[in-house]
Amino acid sequence: MPSDNDMTAAARGSCYRLVVFDLDGTALTPQKKLTPRFKDAVQRAAKLGVTIALASGRSLDSVRNVLRQLPLGDMPGYVIACNGAIIWSQQQRQCIAEECLDHRDVLILSQLGRRLGYACYMLENNQLLTDFPLTSDAGGHLFSQLPVMTLPDGWQNTPRRPPKMMFIEQKEKIDALPILIPADIAGCYHFVRSEPNYYEVMKKGVHKGSACRTLAARLDIPARHIIAVGDEQNDKEMLFFAGVGVAMGNAAPEIKSLADWVTDNNEHDGAAKVLEHFVINSKLFECD
Repeated sequence: MPSDNDMTAAARGSCYRLVVFDLDGTALTPQKKLTPRFKDAVQRAAKLGVTIALASGRSLDSVRNVLRQLPLGDMPGYVIACNGAIIWSQQQRQCIAEECLDHRDVLILSQLGRRLGYACYMLENNQLLTDFPLTSDAGGHLFSQLPVMTLPDGWQNTPRRPPKMMFIEQKEKIDALPILIPADIAGCYHFVRSEPNYYEVMKKGVHKGSACRTLAARLDIPARHIIAVGDEQNDKEMLFFAGVGVAMGNAAPEIKSLADWVTDNNEHDGAAKVLEHFVINSKLFECD
């Protein structure tokens, strides 16, 4: 087994200085857990000087709760939350970048939902808020663990700047939704399907790929020194941005087709195997 000095030298010669993992379907098992093998791989990569970031459609607090479980040692950790709208530095304990929707966007998207017969929820203070009349079997109740609140009359007069809004429905209704959205609205925002029951809306140009670009610039890490790992449609842009885009074995077929490498699925430590293959057990790489 190589010594610590040998491993550190290998890391200095390796391409990869930042690895960005999606959460659900990627770093997390189907039971929403981090495996011991993944934690061990993260710890070993961090000791080699590799920075780890978690990128998810989840709220900031939800992703931070997962990041705190990783044994990063003295290395900084980063969160990309709400599909790229928020970047958080665990070391600095603050947001280092934010791209939120404006109040006008909230009004437009809420009105769109009412017109189409879909609840459009805004994410605010770890709650889902909507002015759409909800029943007990509404998608927000069925498919989200966040509290769902109905906005009071006159809510339109209070400025709001959520990081994202979302439609949460049965899979069949989400399947049908994209073609219902008028082209003039679709062109003003970034719409993406993050899960079978979620169709999410961010500011135009805001996605995990844009957040990776912002974080890379802040850390002065070229894209060719970055690995991104994901499984769903909302991971596409970050896989395109990174020097190596890795699809999980359980990834959507489109994500596998655009990836540079396909790892194992999230039931068999596919995320851990990325770090083992490209960082921990790798030879020296030529990046240029």
